[in-house]
Amino acid sequence: MMVAYFAVNAVLYLLFSLWCALSPQQTATFLGLTRNNPAGESEYLALYGGLQAGMAVFFALAVLIPEHRRAALLFSLLIYGGLVVFRSFAILKFGFAELGNARYAFGLEAGMLGVAVWLVVRGAR
Repeated sequence: MMVAYFAVNAVLYLLFSLWCALSPQQTATFLGLTRNNPAGESEYLALYGGLQAGMAVFFALAVLIPEHRRAALLFSLLIYGGLVVFRSFAILKFGFAELGNARYAFGLEAGMLGVAVWLVVRGAR
């Protein structure tokens, strides 16, 4: 189960990274971001393209190298935990409806956090 979880993470981050790199305007609009200048677009590509690609590789390595799985599970708890907490702050501040398409990201991140917690509680190896 844990290997499948990491494989899903790797695929999702790879697809999102490619989508952001190949269609930055489309993905930024989908997420509710606006393009102000080349510096902002460069930052968007680095964070939404590059960081996501790095995370895809990290999770792929966790699939391939069993020694990395414990770190990948901890990483999942921390990353998804942080995302869910801060999106929850946004919900409290702006309301769920105001999140726009980011609602889908919140649902996915909360689900991935739930699976990570379940794997820890279950004592997955």
